[in-house]
Amino acid sequence: MTNQPQQTQAQAPYSLEAEQALLGALLLEPRTFLSVAAFLNNDDFFLKRHEYIWIAFSRLQERNETMDYVTISQELQDMRVLDEIGGQAYLTSLVNSTPSAVHAEVYGRLVERASIRRRMLKATDEIRKLAMDEEMPIDRVLADAEQALFSISDSQIKREFVPMWDAVSQYYDDVERLLAAGEGLVGLPTGFKALDGLLGGFQKSDLIVFAGRPGMGKTSWLLTVALNAARRGARVALFTMEMGVEQMIQRFISMETGIRIQQLRTADISPREHTRFTEAVGRIANLPIFIDDTPAISPLEMRTKCRRLQHEYGLDLVMVDYMQLMSAGKAYENNRVQEISYISRSLKELARELNVTMLSAAQLSRAVEQRQDKRPQLSDLRESGCLSGETQVYLPDEGYSVPIESLVGKSGFRVLSLDTETYKLEYGTVTNAFCTGTKPVYRMTTALGRTIRATGNHKFLTINGWQRLDELELNSHIALPRTLPESQVSVMKDAELALMGHLIGDGCTLPRHAIQYTTIEYTLAEIVANLAKELFGDLVEPRIYKEKNHSWYQVFLPTTEHITHNVRNPISVWLDEFDIFGLRSHEKFVPQKVFGQSDDKIALFLRHLWSTDGCINLRKIANRHSPVAYYATSSFQLATDVTRLLLRLGMNARLKKVSQGNKGRDQYHVILTGHDDLVLFVEIIGAVGDKKSSDLRKIKAYLDENTPNTNRDIIPRDIWRKYAVPSMQSLGMTGRQMQAGLGNSYCGTALYKQNVSRARASRLAEVVESKDIHNLATSDVYWDKIVSIELDGETAVYDLTVETYHNFCAEMMIVHNSIEQDADAVMFLYRDEVYNPETTEFPNQADVLLSKHRHGPTGTIQLYFEKSITKFMDVNMQKVDLSDLE
Repeated sequence: MTNQPQQTQAQAPYSLEAEQALLGALLLEPRTFLSVAAFLNNDDFFLKRHEYIWIAFSRLQERNETMDYVTISQELQDMRVLDEIGGQAYLTSLVNSTPSAVHAEVYGRLVERASIRRRMLKATDEIRKLAMDEEMPIDRVLADAEQALFSISDSQIKREFVPMWDAVSQYYDDVERLLAAGEGLVGLPTGFKALDGLLGGFQKSDLIVFAGRPGMGKTSWLLTVALNAARRGARVALFTMEMGVEQMIQRFISMETGIRIQQLRTADISPREHTRFTEAVGRIANLPIFIDDTPAISPLEMRTKCRRLQHEYGLDLVMVDYMQLMSAGKAYENNRVQEISYISRSLKELARELNVTMLSAAQLSRAVEQRQDKRPQLSDLRESGCLSGETQVYLPDEGYSVPIESLVGKSGFRVLSLDTETYKLEYGTVTNAFCTGTKPVYRMTTALGRTIRATGNHKFLTINGWQRLDELELNSHIALPRTLPESQVSVMKDAELALMGHLIGDGCTLPRHAIQYTTIEYTLAEIVANLAKELFGDLVEPRIYKEKNHSWYQVFLPTTEHITHNVRNPISVWLDEFDIFGLRSHEKFVPQKVFGQSDDKIALFLRHLWSTDGCINLRKIANRHSPVAYYATSSFQLATDVTRLLLRLGMNARLKKVSQGNKGRDQYHVILTGHDDLVLFVEIIGAVGDKKSSDLRKIKAYLDENTPNTNRDIIPRDIWRKYAVPSMQSLGMTGRQMQAGLGNSYCGTALYKQNVSRARASRLAEVVESKDIHNLATSDVYWDKIVSIELDGETAVYDLTVETYHNFCAEMMIVHNSIEQDADAVMFLYRDEVYNPETTEFPNQADVLLSKHRHGPTGTIQLYFEKSITKFMDVNMQKVDLSDLE
């Protein structure tokens, strides 16, 4: 049972009484949750039912909602685990059996202590296995064993705020000791003035991001702001994930004294400098700055600490150094882009919740250095690449696709997104559409003929998560939508759709030319004539004419009215309404309105279109029959449109370019060959005309009698190592047992080199009890192989920001979106001499670029950078003697 210990108490230390007492105390006095949450996690509970209850507390706390018996019960109900934990009766028993709510923290420490012991036992088992593995090199054994032990202590790193007086006092004592002993000390002194002139001062509830490449001096700027703000009475929380408390104090002291880094490192300071040092310690010791150096802190843990600090001392400014070093936990471990988005959003929410300024440093990627102009820009902070302007973005509410460049400046519309947890297609709302400049792009093509042009850093979904285009390899697989949702935004008559299909396929609708239709089947000629009469009545008079000495029929569709400059053939007017009149064969396309029809009407349109240049055939290849349905056209746009319409009906067609040599224009074939796709074609689209109806019956008979052998619609072989093996390990299942469960003869690890059909994946999910594999087997994803990636020039590029799932369907692929910055202001630090040390005109110049400002103007501020002490100053302070800084 889930609620029972999986091991006996002798095997796994835990305290039932402590876990029950803690949760009961929290139910009686929920305000104590913050103090316990500072050191306890949900996985510290041994019993699953207790872990669920703690998670319920955490979820309510994260939403800042009331925590009591009723809300906890409801939250557990929403989590669908209330019955599993024993219902409300069990919550009542926790309250009744709790000795005292006052001792919640004590009970929590008992729970933590037992959790540490369990981790130690688990690490011991891991080390034992490592020691017994004689094939593993001893260096690797020692390294892995050390990591197993380190993970125990690392998971318990939950440091508290250090008051400024304690930190400075300790640092003062350390420096005095170093002076006496002549030992070295590591530190980096630097400082900078606030940008109040342009920002108008920091505003409460704002999130401000200060970004730059490594070596620009971001940390130094942050620390100077902290010192300046604290001098004016602001209460500052400083979260540092790169440096410890001592290193922070070293920098503060250096900024106050002007003593060079090398001097502090070697304790080589003069008596006068020692005096300045002592006085500086006295000045800053009582400043209201609180430092937390917990590595990889989570937004929830930061929120808990800030709330406590605000309650005890008050809080005005929270500083983070730096954002990318934070962690959002296991929920985002395979998606760094969404993790950064969640962290950014959490920082903004915390700023608003506590009504404080949130100031966070951020690291820019190397993409900045790949440009000729290396000055940072807003797009450098967005964790994705960009797409060329012609990229077709699917709009599910309209049913059709539009170029991404046409969406610039728009928001609030929906796109089709993939939930990467369930692998189901959902709707996502676009909050921003924008151009990010002109950049080099690559053209990527898949086995199905899907093509997209994107920057090298744009991300595509693989079975191992999101990967940049320039990291993808040929023959690897990326995610495509298996289908597009039905969207009926307008209604066309069946006769309209049918006639349009025939005229797009085999019609001649050029100006100054009779409107006519050509076919080899008299039945089709009659159908077109009857459709025209049904739609236009007495305004047209169709005539069927058989060419002498030829096998085809011509259907002329003249009007019965006298043609003048004000009177046209009603069919021409009708076609004009859809922008498809006067097109030559290679210019034809499917009107947008067709895409807005229901699935059954789209099937009807394709049925009649297929009767023109389509083929349904049971061909014979190497003594084997191979059914196929394809549509041929000289228009690439028409072929692409047919591919999109088939996708609406759940069919993944291959688009192939077929050269005609010197005979004419290249042809484009839309090809269906897979068993499942052909079954859908037979059942949904069908055929019109005697010949194609006969061919369709042959294919249907073949499909009914033959078992499919899937080698195209597969799940990549990484499914074995990523999902199957871990599930087997958790069950204690051997590879031989797993393969027997699949009904296979044992073949060792060779099985792991094979891709997996969806049907086989369903069986595998049952055998190894994997929800992840089940989701993949029943997903809305088609995994297509990459066949080419080629550099394709430079062009204007664009991106979208999509809520919730952070991806969208474009060019019938699933692509990542740009992450919208939650910041109210974004600043960049840039020093040209970092890139051009020999040629820069102003070697001491540093620029702060205010590139985003919700409450005011943007602009650039020039600063003076003193390299000898790595100190930033306003330009009008550059001639100040360092000794004056005391």
